[in-house]
Amino acid sequence: MTITQLYEQLANKDFQDPTTGNLYFPAYMYMYDPEQEYQIQAEIQNIRDRLYRPNSYLNVLVIDIFQEFLSFLKGNNFGKKTKYEFFLEQETIKPEKVDESLKRDANSDRFINYLHTRIQEHFSVSGDFEVGYVLVHGFGAIFPYLRASKFLNNFEKYISSRYKIILFYPGEAKEHYNLFGLLNDENLYRAIKLLN
Repeated sequence: MTITQLYEQLANKDFQDPTTGNLYFPAYMYMYDPEQEYQIQAEIQNIRDRLYRPNSYLNVLVIDIFQEFLSFLKGNNFGKKTKYEFFLEQETIKPEKVDESLKRDANSDRFINYLHTRIQEHFSVSGDFEVGYVLVHGFGAIFPYLRASKFLNNFEKYISSRYKIILFYPGEAKEHYNLFGLLNDENLYRAIKLLN
């Protein structure tokens, strides 16, 4: 599936119905060549803008998972500093401890709930626009702190029949998902692949 075909599928009124999908679990994976990372990021914004136009009136939220994680860290205090500031100071002194803490925070219920709240707040002000999709990218940037499989497993309890979630994955699927075509990830059995 090309990025143009992906747009056409997302623009399809039947596909937009969030109750259609894999046994009422509306999560999808769009896999692409990691060398196309910057092109895909630009295309994601283009897809959002095209779906938002008056001929579609579709509200699409784009989430860069890495940037959201940074915002989450900046919004949480650790003593008199934010966690972000604390980790920056400590990364040269205790890199292993910072690495462990970042992985723990990225996989925490607090971060997943932060994302859920962000999505709910965005869609609560949709107005005349229909709630459509949440497009999530940035899994290459947030690696190794959060893997796409862990994100989807942790976020599963929040996925509702109100929208479909599309994960953009810079890799391929063979026996396992391979981030960058190199690093094995867990299989996402419930996510529907949009590109093999």
